[in-house]
Amino acid sequence: MAEKISIKDWLNFFHPQPLPAWEEFPDFELYMDQLVSLGNRYLADLTDAPITSSMVNSYVKKGLLPRPIKKKYQSTHLAHLLVVSLLKYVYSLETVKKSIDFVLENQSVEEAYHTFQKLFNQTLVGIKDDQLPEVQDDAEHPRLETAETFAIRAVIYKTMSNQLLKKVEQQEN
Repeated sequence: MAEKISIKDWLNFFHPQPLPAWEEFPDFELYMDQLVSLGNRYLADLTDAPITSSMVNSYVKKGLLPRPIKKKYQSTHLAHLLVVSLLKYVYSLETVKKSIDFVLENQSVEEAYHTFQKLFNQTLVGIKDDQLPEVQDDAEHPRLETAETFAIRAVIYKTMSNQLLKKVEQQEN
């Protein structure tokens, strides 16, 4: 007989560290390997693929990160790297770039990161308060319905987010 479990029970095991505040970023310049290492440490529980130097170079070439100054990176670069690394799971890099560019028309990188970080961390905490269904824990496919529920929500939220971004883009034109 399949045991009834609650997704909320499983969420009790989900404890990724929140995104750091801008003030927690190092107050000195970083070399590439330090930037990559710090980015990976901050995102360890939130992403599947580690950040690499090649990714950073690619992001700089595509305009997703500002160019380093004399091969050194600052808080601005770290903020861009964290946001890009998270949003690329949901959007194409082109959409991420457009969104970042749009936000930075009216805010500094520090203000924009603060807003993103605050929303991200609030959502991370609020996930546990969502109304989530009970699912059957089936011996043949344990937790399959739970994974499907999360995937379905991700698709729906991505669709809703894309539609909102299109509306923002239309208002700009």
